[in-house]
Amino acid sequence: MTVRENGRTLTRQFWLPDIHGGTMAPIAVGSLATLAGLFAVLDARTADRRLALAGFHPLTLLAARLTVIALGALAATGAALAVTATVFDAAQWPWHIAANTLIALTYALIGVLLGPLFGRVGGVLIAFLLPFIDLGIEQSPMLRPTPPAWAHALPGYGAGRVLTDAALTPGFDETGSLLIALTWLAGLALAVTLLFRLIVRPAGAARLATDTLTPPVRDRADKGR
Repeated sequence: MTVRENGRTLTRQFWLPDIHGGTMAPIAVGSLATLAGLFAVLDARTADRRLALAGFHPLTLLAARLTVIALGALAATGAALAVTATVFDAAQWPWHIAANTLIALTYALIGVLLGPLFGRVGGVLIAFLLPFIDLGIEQSPMLRPTPPAWAHALPGYGAGRVLTDAALTPGFDETGSLLIALTWLAGLALAVTLLFRLIVRPAGAARLATDTLTPPVRDRADKGR
């Protein structure tokens, strides 16, 4: 496998059974985190619209939903790493935990975006397919020495390189990859914020438009509901 150590790119050999658990666990982490993001927003969409009508600020509601999603993602990460630790010993456990956490949070935000686009059934299929293609195939150090060029654009690339470095080498050499992972996280957080405002705002906007109508027109609108 190709790894970086002390700023140099090296080719090292590893016994597959010794590293399989550490490199495959992120697939479970990514899939479960995506499901957490998917259902946390879909199940609360109607309630969030009503809360927005009641006067809650959309950003306050978003913070509450993201807290729930983050807790679900962290729970999935903790469970996966607890099982992984029984069969795998990472060279750098703190960075290995951090990389899995980045993967969980990244895919949890992706799950939030998938829900309104694909619904429950389609979203669940994508929630398992996307992490498998990204983390299990294209970023996997067991299938190729380095990810192909096009895989650098996938959300798991940065965190995946950090995870491989932490799993297999004693020193941290993936600062650039860490910045890529954080950039993905920030970009997805911005996209989720914009989407959430669209989800909760239409009902409030419709109510505001009705309230500004003249009384006879407003009465007819209320009867139409």
